[in-house]
Amino acid sequence: MMPKQQKEDVKVVSRLAEYRKLKGLSQDDLAKLSGLTKTTIQNWENGRNLGAVIRVLKVCQELDVDIRELFEIDD
Repeated sequence: MMPKQQKEDVKVVSRLAEYRKLKGLSQDDLAKLSGLTKTTIQNWENGRNLGAVIRVLKVCQELDVDIRELFEIDD
């Protein structure tokens, strides 16, 4: 049986690919638009190297703050 944390990570991974595809973007397109590498996008979609992302989101949840506010990201 998969540990609870891994189950949550899998949900994040599967939804990343789903949302990317809904926008009609390739992994390369998303990498260019986001300033990330294609390898990073591939890793995240395959469940690798998500630890830091998940931890930042959990910190935001505990502080009850939107991630955009935490990092002063303008829409």
